Amino acid sequence: MQSCPSCGYAAPDLSYAAEGIADWVRTSEYQALPIGFERHAWLLEQLGHLADAGWINLQAAWSHDDCNQPEHALRCRLKAIRLFQASKAAGHDFLDTPAEELALAVDILRRIGEFEAAAETIRVALQEEELPEMMDAVLRFQTGLVQRRDTGRHTLDEVPRGPVGGTPVRLT
Repeated sequence: MQSCPSCGYAAPDLSYAAEGIADWVRTSEYQALPIGFERHAWLLEQLGHLADAGWINLQAAWSHDDCNQPEHALRCRLKAIRLFQASKAAGHDFLDTPAEELALAVDILRRIGEFEAAAETIRVALQEEELPEMMDAVLRFQTGLVQRRDTGRHTLDEVPRGPVGGTPVRLT
């Protein structure tokens, strides 16, 4: 993420700015935001690009995780899930399939400590038709994390793999 040293405009490429950005950049609300990802996400939200703003907030959360700033990461995840929900409510997808969207939502909800919402989202996701085997495994792994009230980071390497060609059990 690049930031203009004179006005504070934040974007992946400073050579382009959408019409009206200069007015948004001058606002006190924008100037009060941390430089970088969060400023860019705020601009995207103002322009109505809710899913993109959600993704940038999630990237900001990951950056804060890497810098051991959990309170900032939490704030960015809260914004990300709100923006993804608003994007879906407006009829816009933020990933290729509903199962992927639900799995991402589960992870964000779990990381922010919204365990009941995460558990309900898992239940909905496991009902998806033609749920890929890996997605099923990830959701079941997340179930254990939610039950343990684990808000920590985890990787795909931790997800147990079932037998090759095995049929996952469906909970109804």
